[in-house]
Amino acid sequence: MRKVNLKDVPEQERKSPRGKFWRFSKNVSIALGREPGSLDLSKRHPFDLALVRIPRGKSLCPY
Repeated sequence: MRKVNLKDVPEQERKSPRGKFWRFSKNVSIALGREPGSLDLSKRHPFDLALVRIPRGKSLCPY
């Protein structure tokens, strides 16, 4: 089993054009070796794991 420190996983920022929806995410599954574009089940994990952080006063999505 591979181990990865969360501080070593790059954080991605996504926000809406008006800034109402905003999130920072770390894709832990990709850091553990999942191939993001692969459709082959042997190269994918049974589930994806991500650490998501939402700034104060913002929303993740409209629903």
